[in-house]
Amino acid sequence: MEENWKNEISTPALIVDYDIMKKNIETMAKFAKQNNIGLRPHVKTHKCPKIGKMQLAAGANGICVAKVGEAEVFAEQGFNDILIANEVIELGQIKRLIELNKKSLVRVCVDSEKNISDLNQVASKERINLEILLEIDVGLGRNGVQPGESALKFANLIKEKSNLKLVGLQGYEGHLTAVVDPDLRKNQTESCMKSLVDTRDLLNKNGFNITYLTASNTVTYKFSAKFDGVTELQPGTYIFNDEHYHGLSPEFDIAVTVLSTVTNNPGKRVYSIDAGLKAATNDNGNPIFKNYPKCKIRVMTEEHSIIRTGPKDLFEIGQKVELYPSHICTTVNLYDFFTVIKDGKVLGRWDILARGKNY
Repeated sequence: MEENWKNEISTPALIVDYDIMKKNIETMAKFAKQNNIGLRPHVKTHKCPKIGKMQLAAGANGICVAKVGEAEVFAEQGFNDILIANEVIELGQIKRLIELNKKSLVRVCVDSEKNISDLNQVASKERINLEILLEIDVGLGRNGVQPGESALKFANLIKEKSNLKLVGLQGYEGHLTAVVDPDLRKNQTESCMKSLVDTRDLLNKNGFNITYLTASNTVTYKFSAKFDGVTELQPGTYIFNDEHYHGLSPEFDIAVTVLSTVTNNPGKRVYSIDAGLKAATNDNGNPIFKNYPKCKIRVMTEEHSIIRTGPKDLFEIGQKVELYPSHICTTVNLYDFFTVIKDGKVLGRWDILARGKNY
């Protein structure tokens, strides 16, 4: 029999199982405490200050965001230790970043000479001392300066700027999220962390005093945390997990589903549902069905998905079904709120206040 709470909800809808989410928060917080390492969750996954406050209450020392817009939302909600784990390049966004630092501590990463100069110019004009991290490319090939001598050159450049303070290094081994074999992922993570720590050592031998090294994600955190010198983890997906990451980090159960309604039956074992690409993304593959492992999505369009059920699956028009997203971060960004379920009842709607703040 279908759970009664489903009848209260219009679809498509983003559903959070409160107890699973809370358990995920506690699992990561316990790990960080046991390994004596800082935890700075990346809130780009949930974009919800209410959830961010739960993470802080469990022991996180601050949060990461991806964009200035996200930092503005969380700062407005009282968060006072924010790292933009990214570069802020566009001049208008730099001005907003500096404005934020008049009320809250908001650090940012750098990896180019022009950006360093632009940040210092605006910070100097507004009489703000901006704390920054130098991002080191540990293998992803997307952002960051090269480890070693190249990083030292940039560190010395930062040192010359009147209103910038280099407080740490960031490395992100995001390319390892595709490595399935755990031993290989462990070895490659350790190699990435070694380049980060070796770069810190080089800087410190040349007059710097860097002790803050932040890195990692939901599928490499166990390995990064145990590498001597790394001081902080910044995983994001663990809060909800998703179909893509669950096979790599099964200690975090999937806490979010997309609730959808069966709308049509155009053929034998073929149905339409009202959750398409505007309800769930498929950049990491199509979502899969909770409780119906043989049911598969054949086509996703804007408002619908065409599905084929398993031989023993019995679907009816109007029936509500749940999907596990393949990529939770991009799926959450499609919604204005979560519907939170606890003990088989609707606990409430939690606003995704930073939804769409991609600038």
